[in-house]
Amino acid sequence: MTEQQRFQEKQWSLIIAKAWADEEFKAQLLANPKPVLREHGLEIAPDVHVNVVEDSEKVYHFVLPPNPAGELSEEELSPVAGTDSFSGGCMRCGRCGCGGCDAF
Repeated sequence: MTEQQRFQEKQWSLIIAKAWADEEFKAQLLANPKPVLREHGLEIAPDVHVNVVEDSEKVYHFVLPPNPAGELSEEELSPVAGTDSFSGGCMRCGRCGCGGCDAF
């Protein structure tokens, strides 16, 4: 994981914590995420559309990442399948901390 990815993960974690604690902030994040992300150091290109959705007990969101260019080795595929593809956290442990991924 690059330093930039670590920074983004940390900032996103802070945004999540703030959204859990502040309903008004959460409403802003859900309604218009780009300015909220920018305020927390996460720049999004102007031509990129951003959706922020909230899981519930009855609704889970799975994210299908874009297809990478070229062929991926088994080594490269292993961490991709286990992290960041389920909004609830690591697919191995449900929340990173399993020791098998580098997300936190």
